Amino acid sequence: MICSQRIFLLKQLQDQGLPLHKLRTVFQAIVLSRLLYALPAWGPLLNVELVHKIDGFLKCSFHYTVTSKLLTTEPILNSVVEDLFCKMQLTNHCLHPLLPPGKTLSHMLLADKPRDTFRGQSSHSIC
Repeated sequence: MICSQRIFLLKQLQDQGLPLHKLRTVFQAIVLSRLLYALPAWGPLLNVELVHKIDGFLKCSFHYTVTSKLLTTEPILNSVVEDLFCKMQLTNHCLHPLLPPGKTLSHMLLADKPRDTFRGQSSHSIC
């Protein structure tokens, strides 16, 4: 229901002559910002049906040119979850104490590299 209201609002703004770059700014403000805010919390719990509904809404948004590229849930979700995980590894983050202690790897990754620890010190870190 909310998604169709947002699309209706964006179409009305477009019909009123709002320039495309401003329309995309409104889309970013009233749709994508909420999606990006909520995805780290409930995104991993989405079932296939809900992912298809979100993807359908994003496809509809692309069809009405309120976004310049076709967005899908999976890459957005991967990005925000990775970002949250990287932020959690910072010692001043409120979730950091909930992480298990870092483990020292028991094997050498490369012959000339010293042992790495799991928490953010590996040369292969995603953060």
